[in-house]
Amino acid sequence: MIAVLTGDLVDSTAMPAKDYQCAVNIMNDYLAKCQTRFAAKGEIYRGDSIQLIFKQPQHAMRAAIELRSLLFSTDATQAPLGITLSVGLGEQLIDGNKPSVSQGSAFTLSGRGLDSTPSGHISLHHEGGAFYDALVLATQFLDNVLYSHTQKQARVLFHYLSMNFPTHTQLANALSTSQQNVTKHLARIGADLIKAYVVFFEEKLNKESD
Repeated sequence: MIAVLTGDLVDSTAMPAKDYQCAVNIMNDYLAKCQTRFAAKGEIYRGDSIQLIFKQPQHAMRAAIELRSLLFSTDATQAPLGITLSVGLGEQLIDGNKPSVSQGSAFTLSGRGLDSTPSGHISLHHEGGAFYDALVLATQFLDNVLYSHTQKQARVLFHYLSMNFPTHTQLANALSTSQQNVTKHLARIGADLIKAYVVFFEEKLNKESD
């Protein structure tokens, strides 16, 4: 089993050219980091869409949350950047160097899932059984929490995940703020529950992919 993460920028055609370029740059930079951190393969296509293949599927949802938070938290654009994201769990029948030349159920599930995902939200799609149905439901709760975050909260969450759940002091140093401020933000974004979801997702899918 692999995971495919597919995403489309929200209202990209209506963005000022500067904001659009900023969004593309963020996606390109994050794609490169995923290639190093998770050994993922990916590309940007159609100008405003991104797709990543995770041979280790447990990393896909962390990447989805990070990418959404990273785009939304930027203060370099006139308005917050949104992205619609779909994770598909399935097989890869044709293994290409890029998603565009690869095929399999994971790609179909991710692509079709993106079409049915509300704008700016995250969804999970699979071809498994009852366990994955429960994981889809948990992901819907996660998405509801993420969608309520402010830009400042999204920035804190991105660093919290990308630093792999650091201490409040470590996170405060990374964000150049106080520990008290970090603790307040983490409590308000439901960081403990988000961490529990990510850890559960990664542990269970790691076993499934062995």
